[in-house]
Amino acid sequence: MYEVILLAVALQKWERYSAHALAARDVAVALAKGAGRRLHVLSVYDYEFATPSSGFSPELAARLREEQMQRTDSLMRQKLDEFVAPLKAAGLEVNALLRVGSPRNLIVQTATHLNADVLVIGSHSKRGLFDITLGGTAQYVSRHAPCTVVLVTPKRKA
Repeated sequence: MYEVILLAVALQKWERYSAHALAARDVAVALAKGAGRRLHVLSVYDYEFATPSSGFSPELAARLREEQMQRTDSLMRQKLDEFVAPLKAAGLEVNALLRVGSPRNLIVQTATHLNADVLVIGSHSKRGLFDITLGGTAQYVSRHAPCTVVLVTPKRKA
């Protein structure tokens, strides 16, 4: 049985949760219910700087970047807290984790660090040239994670 469950979700680019994130959450909850298993929910994001640094003093540019980073951190914490709130309300023990950087590497590192038994992740099927050449994050994680990986694709609407 799976004792340590890691759910990896992309929340940064979404105003509302993607169908993939919601479907993956449903699968992770089904695995975690009963027996007091701990569910870790990980979201990895990066900083996107909207303010150009040219034309500003180095000090002002650094301060603007720092403010944008703090806003992004706060927004991501809020998104993750809202995403896991229904799980906590249902009585599940949830450990919410945020990391900044490359999702591919950080998901695998987190699974290794937690000694996860299973990792649940939504699988997008973009089929773009970039995805075909390099593979998507979910496919990368499925090949490199130190545990069982469950790739979740939501049901198609009829």
